[in-house]
Amino acid sequence: MKKLPLILDGRFVRDAIRKRLKKEFISIREAPTLAIVQVGDNAASSAYIKQKMLFGESVGVRVIHKKLPADASEKDAADCMHALATNPSVSGIIVQLPLPAHLNRERILDLVPPEKDVDGLSAASRTRLAAGDARGFVPATARGVVELLSHYGISVSGKKVAVFGRSIIAGGPIAQLLSEKGAQVSVCNSQTSVTAAQKVSRASDIVVVAIGKPKFVGQEYFRDDKTQIVVDVGINRMATGAALQEEVPRANLVGDVDFEEVKNMVAAISPVPGGVGPMTVACLFENLRDAVYNNNYV
Repeated sequence: MKKLPLILDGRFVRDAIRKRLKKEFISIREAPTLAIVQVGDNAASSAYIKQKMLFGESVGVRVIHKKLPADASEKDAADCMHALATNPSVSGIIVQLPLPAHLNRERILDLVPPEKDVDGLSAASRTRLAAGDARGFVPATARGVVELLSHYGISVSGKKVAVFGRSIIAGGPIAQLLSEKGAQVSVCNSQTSVTAAQKVSRASDIVVVAIGKPKFVGQEYFRDDKTQIVVDVGINRMATGAALQEEVPRANLVGDVDFEEVKNMVAAISPVPGGVGPMTVACLFENLRDAVYNNNYV
């Protein structure tokens, strides 16, 4: 009988996290508040925010959406961020990316105080994380990848792991977190030749792909011994090939890995949609839970 690959179902794990978070947030005297700052009217960003608001509602978290016009200045953004940063009722703050081109992304992200930076994207948060400071928040996608593997009993300690991509949202923190957990991590990026990337991937036990190119990684990146684990972080619209930051319902999505071509070559693989995407939202709220306890908001 043909052995099927293990499907790393992020929806199932998300629902388990949701159930646990609901119990934890109910036990808190006052419902925590997550603030989401959006600049402009990007349709995909609005869809992401809606998903976060729905998840927050389902676990007893108040989510406030601060929406600034597309032509808002950095001062406008700074004033909004300062008001949220100094508001004691706000436990966590995220800046919904992407921002309009006229705004400096790093400067805006750095306006989020580290203790409320539940997206873990400010320079201060990245420094804390690199230093092994437990107060540093792991970006939700990276946390989601690790928790997805852990749920299915897949240890990374001592394993050879290839990570494709090095963005501050996904590839970079994923590589760092896996390395901290004992993996031997090799990072492939846009400067890595296809031949070298394929060689690294085939030699790896676990392959994590976060490059934003639909179905870019095919069978030539894997051995045919059905022992490798594949985590596909990429989210792309099938019709246009455009890379997305997060999953959007009913958007006809595909990953960075050619799922149909690869699935029968590996031991386990995460689907798109339904793999890392649901984990990202759930882990954002796990970070919020940690912020509540770390900062004595309980």
